[in-house]
Amino acid sequence: MRTLREGCSERQARGRAVCRATFCVLAAGAILTPAGPRLAAQSPFPTPPRTFVTCPTEMDPSLTGLAGIVRDTLQGILLPGATVSATWTEGEGQRRTVSVEADNQGVYVLCGLPPLEDLTVSARFPSFRTEPTHVSIAPGPPAGWDILVGVEAGVLASLLTVPGRIVGRVLDRRSGRPVEAANIVLSDTLLAEDRQIMTDGSGRFMFTDLSPGMYRLTVDHLTFDPLDQLVDLPSDRTVQVDFELSVDPIELAPIVVTALREKRLELQGFYDRRELGEAIGAGVFFTRDDIQDAGAIRVTHYLGRIPGVRTECAGGANNNCTIRMTRGAPSLSGRAEYGCQNANVYLDGVRVIRDGGGGESIDNFVTPPEIAGIEVYRGPSELPAEFGGAVGRCGAIVIWTGPAIRRRSG
Repeated sequence: MRTLREGCSERQARGRAVCRATFCVLAAGAILTPAGPRLAAQSPFPTPPRTFVTCPTEMDPSLTGLAGIVRDTLQGILLPGATVSATWTEGEGQRRTVSVEADNQGVYVLCGLPPLEDLTVSARFPSFRTEPTHVSIAPGPPAGWDILVGVEAGVLASLLTVPGRIVGRVLDRRSGRPVEAANIVLSDTLLAEDRQIMTDGSGRFMFTDLSPGMYRLTVDHLTFDPLDQLVDLPSDRTVQVDFELSVDPIELAPIVVTALREKRLELQGFYDRRELGEAIGAGVFFTRDDIQDAGAIRVTHYLGRIPGVRTECAGGANNNCTIRMTRGAPSLSGRAEYGCQNANVYLDGVRVIRDGGGGESIDNFVTPPEIAGIEVYRGPSELPAEFGGAVGRCGAIVIWTGPAIRRRSG
């Protein structure tokens, strides 16, 4: 094991062999930033962007992290979606792994790492892996790292040119109602080609089979002032762009919200169920960003804020908490004034709590940083077919995890 210290230069980092991870702690206060085709270190940088090298405020302050950019070794190409992982051994031989995916700029932020521990760090994209490296990190804020992954040139080209989608919705900011028949123009900034469609009755639009790259999205409607937004579309991903238009932009400024959809949630049908649920008023849906913004320490504490859901905790420390639905069929437990408590809980598609679990807590299975998305169905009338049936009398809580902390027995 080697303890990482200052003094490893970018030139030294790029001189390492193909398929090996390179880890260099920059000078105090440094931050890694993409600068043209190369990686540049800027120092000092006392207030780095929150989304780059800072970890969630609710994280244990004694822990640290890594942050940096993942690139191809041979050509220095950014690798969006690359997975960076760190594994270590805790007490009684329990292995813990923290993983995170790089964003569409190849930037990753890996939080929740113990300082001065023997960490095994590696990266992969998508099946090309670096050799595991044993390192130890000094205490303090997340350190800046550049990781190089060797990927065959032909494979890399095919992986980075898979078509993607741009989807979204247009709403009236004042009333919150969908704007139908808004004209949406998609312009390719390189090819100077335009595609256009109209929003449907729910204000939604979708462009498919788009090559990765930069696009300009413009929305126009007779009632509202035009509004446009630049969209960076990664390979094989979906970007969601929601517009909130205003009749009087001086009185009430329009809003554009852009978000990169999580690939895992798309494959599991999360976004499709969310769109249907929003249309018919069935279910409540939360993404990773919603959960992080709330700053909840436990999953049950977060769920207890939802109308129709009640959290009950045993003990003075608000631990051992269970969830009770208040919109399901009448309870048979003698506490009908609170409604049903026997909600099923699904974790990554597998039912882990059946009919309430006899007091089993969701917190025993998953923590907020692990979650990519949550679906809450508060009664049988809200349940989609895949989570319904005879066992869905009291609704269901469906949790999808993403690259984050996962525990394994050693």
